[in-house]
Amino acid sequence: MLSYAVCEISGKQYKIVPGQPLEVALQKGTGDIETSVLLLSEDGEVKIGTPYLKEKLALKRLEDTKGKKIRVSKFHAKANFRKTTGFRAKFTKVMLAVKK
Repeated sequence: MLSYAVCEISGKQYKIVPGQPLEVALQKGTGDIETSVLLLSEDGEVKIGTPYLKEKLALKRLEDTKGKKIRVSKFHAKANFRKTTGFRAKFTKVMLAVKK
């Protein structure tokens, strides 16, 4: 039985635990996401790839969400310059579906 895995998704590494949802950077398209596996812990045995293992993990897409809004303010003294903008990161919530 799979304990956990470390996968690369969009150039970032994430620890994936079965039954636990995970927020990753927004993934384009619809349907399941297939990831490359860097490390796999299964039945107390740890497999480490060089850099990847042959196994792939399929992640089930749960929903696309937006993160917390971040406010950014710019101010220049004595120049009457004030500017406020906002940023809101977009995430895809995924969960481990199947090991291939």
